[in-house]
Amino acid sequence: MRASGPGGGVGGMMGGMRGMGAHGMNTANMDNLTDDGLVGAAYDHKVVMRLMTYIWPYKKDAFIAVAAVLMYTLGNVTIPLLMLIGIKWAVNSGDLNHLHIVGGLFAVATVLHFGANIVQFIYIPRVGQGILFSLRTGMFNHLQELSPSFFHRTPVGRIMSRSQSDVLQLQETFELIVQSLSDILSLVGIIIIMLVIDWRLALVSMSILPVLFFILGYWQKFARHSFMRIRRAIAMVNGEYNQNITGVRVVESFNRQEANMQHFDDLNSEHLNANLEASRYSGALQPFVEVLMGVGMGFGVVLVGGVMVKGGNLDWAVLVAFALWIQRFFEPVRHLTMQYSQLQRAMAAGVRIFEVLDLKPEVVDKPDAITLSEMQGEIKFEDVNFQYVTDIDVLKEVNLHIKPGENVALVGSTGAGKSTLVTLIHRFADVTNGRITVDGHDIRDVTRHSLVSQMSMVLQEPYLFSGTVADNIRYNNEGVTDEDVVAAAQTVGAHEFIIDLDEGYSTTLAERGINLSVGQRQLLSFARAVVGDPRVIILDEATANIDTHTEVLIQRALQRVLKDRTSIVIAHRLSTVRNADNIVVLDQGRLVEQGSHDELLTKKGGFYARLYAVNYNLPTEDGDEALSADGGPSLTPAPADD
Repeated sequence: MRASGPGGGVGGMMGGMRGMGAHGMNTANMDNLTDDGLVGAAYDHKVVMRLMTYIWPYKKDAFIAVAAVLMYTLGNVTIPLLMLIGIKWAVNSGDLNHLHIVGGLFAVATVLHFGANIVQFIYIPRVGQGILFSLRTGMFNHLQELSPSFFHRTPVGRIMSRSQSDVLQLQETFELIVQSLSDILSLVGIIIIMLVIDWRLALVSMSILPVLFFILGYWQKFARHSFMRIRRAIAMVNGEYNQNITGVRVVESFNRQEANMQHFDDLNSEHLNANLEASRYSGALQPFVEVLMGVGMGFGVVLVGGVMVKGGNLDWAVLVAFALWIQRFFEPVRHLTMQYSQLQRAMAAGVRIFEVLDLKPEVVDKPDAITLSEMQGEIKFEDVNFQYVTDIDVLKEVNLHIKPGENVALVGSTGAGKSTLVTLIHRFADVTNGRITVDGHDIRDVTRHSLVSQMSMVLQEPYLFSGTVADNIRYNNEGVTDEDVVAAAQTVGAHEFIIDLDEGYSTTLAERGINLSVGQRQLLSFARAVVGDPRVIILDEATANIDTHTEVLIQRALQRVLKDRTSIVIAHRLSTVRNADNIVVLDQGRLVEQGSHDELLTKKGGFYARLYAVNYNLPTEDGDEALSADGGPSLTPAPADD
């Protein structure tokens, strides 16, 4: 199910910008994601234009925020000017009425300055939170649409870093851009007005700017390295968190807590040291700026300006105004110094986020794809070849006909291609050569939704979600009634243990359903698979991890569940497939045998007969040597099929 949000689409030019590649990078694919340590330019036009599509739904708030910032900036520049006018026009002349007028203007300017400050602090975060909401929604929706191969190839920690840390970083970009614009306008306005009032004192006061720019340029070289180090370190910390939390049972079963804690401590220490290094560089810059401000104020205004006032070349009102302008001049300089690094990180975060959003699923519907009507369940493989990696075949010249309502079992050694074969039926990937048809339709010519909605799959490791038992059974079939949920549970033999739970079907399950046994979780997975009345059911080692008693219950349930449905069962334990209508034997990506259990056992030297003998520790026709690759079917695994 897709989440929705205001940033979902703007249309026209704005909507089209989301398809542009950010940062001039190559078209994003599953394998060329940018280094997480990248720190980009302080301004990336393509990233900013893409970001505008997320600001657009909040354009009214954004306009108010920008207007408030400009008003605040105008107040910063004009208050010293009012001071100059007040001294020259009112104080020097001794006219009390003029003083009242200037006082009134000061009051108006102060109120506007105060009001603009409040408005910008309200509306800038509002726009930022809207951007955060839209980005998170867009990222979540897009990740759900990507092909499973992306998640196989990309570490979870890296995905989480982009969808959390980078999204938060980019959320601040609007505020940074607006504030930077305000600071730049303040600098330009102050420089212009100072040059207009007295160009000589202005040049003297700003003579320290070359020194400031030299220091900033030198500082950036060190700061850039430091910020890159932080990005790499946090990605490693996130990855280690994910790996150890998801694998906690393995960690504890091997008593590896101490070693993992030490490894995590090393990674976390690197993150700490990187942040401390960045803090040192940021902290070291501030004193230099303060010193230069002091030099500009002391030498430029007090010394040179004082001499000019004493010599009668400068009005003392100008001297006071210049002191205020110099103070206001270095304030935006300090801000821009810090914002430069933040903007670099934000632009780099934008590149990484839009890279993921630009990824195209490997399986997409054709523009003229048709909607598959009610499926009968006939499936054909016609000369199918498939490669995960170029030039390495996982399936080779597979030809297979599965009749409607037929129960087909797939057997073979590890890596033979069994899981790959059902992956292609479910269209998680498309065939490299040949074609697969369902009811005579090439599955690439029908919409994936209409195909998959009539199929169900039960995996070896059951995965349940936080929520009630009923919610997990119903899952994507939101239209089914409570009676349908109970009926599905009864069909697979899960009803008895469910009603024994504290709240029955309303019992809330923990994450991944860990408050249930493995067998109970698998029974719920079976109920979830059948509640939507699918025409095709795929069982991928669905009984491999459960106890014998639960397997007996499931086998009984399967006789009811699979009746009149096309079913494909993958199993290593041959006891679970002996009653199948057709047993398909795969070896190193090739279909080497097929037939019923009894038919395959009668084939002397056949692959299935050897597998059966190995399963039940029976003597083979050729003795132990028959299990080698010499002179008969091989039991050597092919390249892994997942």
